[in-house]
Amino acid sequence: MHRYTGEKTMKPYRAALLVAATSLLISGCTTPANGSAGGSGSSALRAASRPTASGAPASAPAGPDAREQLMAALEKSKNTTYKFVVSGDVPDKKKVAGSGAFDPKAKRITVDYKVSGGGAKTEQTQQIVVGTDLYSRQKKGETWVHLNLKRVKKDSLYYFDMTDPTGFARFVSTVATVESTGANAFRGTLDIKGDSFNEGFLPVGTPAISVLFGGAATFTATTDAAGWVTTIGVELKDRQETLTMVTKLSEHGKPSGIKKPSNFGEAMDFYYDK
Repeated sequence: MHRYTGEKTMKPYRAALLVAATSLLISGCTTPANGSAGGSGSSALRAASRPTASGAPASAPAGPDAREQLMAALEKSKNTTYKFVVSGDVPDKKKVAGSGAFDPKAKRITVDYKVSGGGAKTEQTQQIVVGTDLYSRQKKGETWVHLNLKRVKKDSLYYFDMTDPTGFARFVSTVATVESTGANAFRGTLDIKGDSFNEGFLPVGTPAISVLFGGAATFTATTDAAGWVTTIGVELKDRQETLTMVTKLSEHGKPSGIKKPSNFGEAMDFYYDK
């Protein structure tokens, strides 16, 4: 997984938005290529701690009905199987796009996504996790590479944390204010605590942004008649650009169909901590 870091500001009450693509980019039959996190490149974005655009949701909480309705739908949706499609912006004028499925109870996930634009080389990855087995490749047609997560320490750059791999639970925990904008439609604000560098959760589905030192964002959400969350939109602002991202959710509670690939090679020993 590559992370782009630059100079870091330590001034209070300012957020830094950093591209933090969370994939372990490995390819080839038995030799993972490019390693994982630790790369450096573009400068960190310094973002104002509060969005300033007109039309942002009111800061005062709306009545309890809207919040209770949305929070119930979020809790219900994040705890079951779902599929997701993601599109949006990340810092440095890049775009993120992805899709996949997650089964939190069976601890299985599949995700296919890429980060492109900004004058940089496109980075893409496909990953499947079944229990404690990670399979990864950079693009279709390549042989999958298997990494045994039981042999990887939790603080290792190569570890894949299945606690909340899509960032959905962390999104729910940051919801601050909620108001209804129509039937099954909501908007509100997020109160984002200072993320650890490895713990970005936006966009939901394919986390690719880390917000250092805390900050705020606005969001929209929709639900269906069954009470499932069907879309989550988030807007992050800084003084240079506005980052907009959308996650579409579907197939709630249905079998994910996630299984390990039939053809794969083994990761080389140096990818494991001794």
